[in-house]
Formats: sequence, C-alpha cells, structure tokens
Amino acid sequence: MSARWSSAALTRRRFIVNGVRVAAGLVAATPAIGMASQPSYHKLGLYNTHTKESLACRVNLTSGRPENVNRLNHFLRDFRTGDVHPIDTDLLYLLSRLQKATGNDDVFEVISGYRSPATNRKLRLASGKVAKKSLHMEGRAIDIRLRGVSTRHLCRIARSFHSGGVGYYPASDFIHIDTGPVRTW
Repeated sequence: MSARWSSAALTRRRFIVNGVRVAAGLVAATPAIGMASQPSYHKLGLYNTHTKESLACRVNLTSGRPENVNRLNHFLRDFRTGDVHPIDTDLLYLLSRLQKATGNDDVFEVISGYRSPATNRKLRLASGKVAKKSLHMEGRAIDIRLRGVSTRHLCRIARSFHSGGVGYYPASDFIHIDTGPVRTW
C-alpha cells in the first residue's frame, strides 16, 4: 500500500510541477503574444507641390489605414476646388511598399491626389491625356515623385509589384500609381 501511495504522490507531484511549468511559460510568453498582435507601422512623409503643405503620418501596414485619416484626406484634397474625398487605404499601403522597396525614407512629393469631377473635366478639356473616368476622382490614384530617387527607378519598382496602374511621365518628372486593374503606360 505504501508503494501505491508513493506512486500516487509522485504522479500528483509531477502533475503540479508540470502545471507550474505551463503557467510560467504562459506568463513568459504573454508579452511576446501581445507584441505580435500590435500593428506594424510605416512612417510616410508627404509634401504637396501645389499647396506647399507637408504631412507626416504613420500607416498601419496590415490595414493600410493612416493614424489620422481625416488629416490625410484633407492633405490630398483637390487643391483647385478644396473638395475632400476619402483616400483608398490600399493606395497608402502601396505608397508604403514603394518607399520601403526604394530604401529611401525621404518625402514623397505629391503632384495630384484626389481630383473632383469638375477639375478632371477641366484638365481633360485642356489635355487629351487625362482619363475620363480617372481613379483620382475616387481617391484611388496619386501622382508622385520621391526625393532622392529617380522617377524612372521609382516607376520600375512600382511596376515590379504587378499591383494597380503605373504611369511614367518623364517630361513632367512624376509617376502615377493607382489601385485599379494592373496596367502600365
């Protein structure tokens, strides 16, 4: 009977020791688990070439959502009319990817963000090179250059993503990126 008792005590002791080990492991892993669920951010610096405004914002790399979406939407407004429109978060994610791929943390110069239908019509009449159903009017396109990176190189990187539209405008020294179907020009 004493052998049975000592075997039961040993089993109980092993159960308690293993339980303590598991609990200690969970406590030790809790900070790592918490850190894994924290979103990863990328800082974007933007400069609007028309309004001369600058904006620094952090973009959540999981959702593409900026920390202060209203400020960003206002920053990328139609500078001709003042109209503000929500900017596609996939476009912000694309900008973040583009900047990370260049290895350059300098400022994106924004030539055109959101464009109102009235502005798009006016630009289309002035130049046949503006799309009638431009994705700028949906907040899904942006014309940019990145300080310290040639637009030719920036275009090559953007095209390598095979994501959305990428247009290269060497004479005006900018590229167009959007979240529409994959195409290049």
